[in-house]
Amino acid sequence: MNPAGVRRSAHETTVAAPAATVHRLISEVENWPRTFPATVHVAHEEAPEGEQRLRVWDTAGPAEGGDGGVPRSWGLRRIVQDAELRVNFELLAADPPLASLGGAWLVEPLDENSSRVRLLQEFRAADDDPATLDRIADGVARDAVAQLAALKENVELAHATADVTFSFEDSVHIDGSAKDVYAF
Repeated sequence: MNPAGVRRSAHETTVAAPAATVHRLISEVENWPRTFPATVHVAHEEAPEGEQRLRVWDTAGPAEGGDGGVPRSWGLRRIVQDAELRVNFELLAADPPLASLGGAWLVEPLDENSSRVRLLQEFRAADDDPATLDRIADGVARDAVAQLAALKENVELAHATADVTFSFEDSVHIDGSAKDVYAF
């Protein structure tokens, strides 16, 4: 039974890639900008032993009332359990109408080259109003479906392609001193 005002959701997809590969791409936050299109950057912050504290920059999704184009930054606490192919997460601070959001990514091997990914989430509204919870639930569901679709597409691409990483350089020549450029 859910505590008053708490909603839970579960979404899943099947991915044509080994479970360890899928878990690695979820666990290693350096992959997120390539794996999850709304993510711009993720940085590690100081955290207690056994957990991660992350600062995530992305564009707001429907659960937050955004249209997918509004940049924002938020804190995330994670516990990565490699042996269980699980990543638990919790928002460090939620913006109203959301009071809290947490959950887990679970990766289950189906066979040697396929896995099931489940995204479990639990959330509360700031006012525990059922109508507000319904709106948040709709947004959480849309975000979960989009995240799972992006994960599936990008993991399968990474698994099918020998090397999907890339790098580039770009140079701009400036008529001025390095000191002036850094000051700018």
